[in-house]
Amino acid sequence: MRYATTLGAGLLVLVLTGCSGVLTNNATAGKSDDKTVTLYSVSGPEVTDPILGAFKTKHPDIRVNKIGLPGTGEAFARVRAEKDRPLGDVIWGGSSELYTANADLIAPVELPNDAATVAKDPEYIWHATDLLFQAIAVNTDKFSDAAKHPKTFEDLAEPGYAGGKVAFATPKSSGTSYSLLTTMVTLHDWDYVDRFVKNARMLDGSTAMFNMVKDGEVGTSFINEDLGAKWIDAGVKIKLIYPEDGVSGQIGSAGIIKGARHEAAAKTLVDFLMSKEAQQIMVDQVQRRSSRGDVPAPKGLPAVERLKRADVDETWAAEKKDEILAKFDDAVKSAG
Repeated sequence: MRYATTLGAGLLVLVLTGCSGVLTNNATAGKSDDKTVTLYSVSGPEVTDPILGAFKTKHPDIRVNKIGLPGTGEAFARVRAEKDRPLGDVIWGGSSELYTANADLIAPVELPNDAATVAKDPEYIWHATDLLFQAIAVNTDKFSDAAKHPKTFEDLAEPGYAGGKVAFATPKSSGTSYSLLTTMVTLHDWDYVDRFVKNARMLDGSTAMFNMVKDGEVGTSFINEDLGAKWIDAGVKIKLIYPEDGVSGQIGSAGIIKGARHEAAAKTLVDFLMSKEAQQIMVDQVQRRSSRGDVPAPKGLPAVERLKRADVDETWAAEKKDEILAKFDDAVKSAG
């Protein structure tokens, strides 16, 4: 299976080649008529609560039992452990390549609102719920000279950032950092990674990476653009810089767990996540980009066509994840 990505007319278009058996939205419902759907969520309540609130209003007959999990890896590990007797119905959060890597756990289901999204999986394993890009974050109190701010990934590997001046979360625990790592390798190969890690202050998770630049413990970090925009609106002294050599990004996704007991309710929920109503909430309240072409970007974020998005091979990133992480660990060990 091969991915191809292009940017055109302000939209991110993603096409895959390959095929599989796909259930349409009219397929036989799941094993239970119970109007309860168990949702495994890897996003925080600031993302999920506004949208699930709207879902409850629109579908008061369906109860959502949300179970929050710390990361997409943990969520898929749970689904795999429950494979023979699924307890969950829907998984929401994390990037599309992780769904592709775990395609045996997800039911291929075509839903009505798939047609409206600008990022599509023709195999209908994942369903695009948002677009999320990563930016370089600079603390402007700690790093006040704008002329010296980094403009590219390459800049962050220069000697001026030596001594842990760039916060970076381990990609084993951070999906954001894994997306950044695969972008680094795609743009500049492993030689760049060897140089970059010498300048990085390695952290256990994304939250620490974000907070260190917010709190001024480091001058430079990476951040998910939606959180960065919220902090700037709140008066935090940071600046977002989209790397000129290529921007890292993710297609936020959801999927219906194979063998879900409440398949009909699961379909209704996932289709709602892609609806214009839910996507407008994603933009207005979550301040994250919509996966639909008819919902503009949040205020304060640049239009997609202004970004030079790195063309990362999503299949490689998914299938070679263990190898990529092992090679990164070797680079960190070699850097001392």
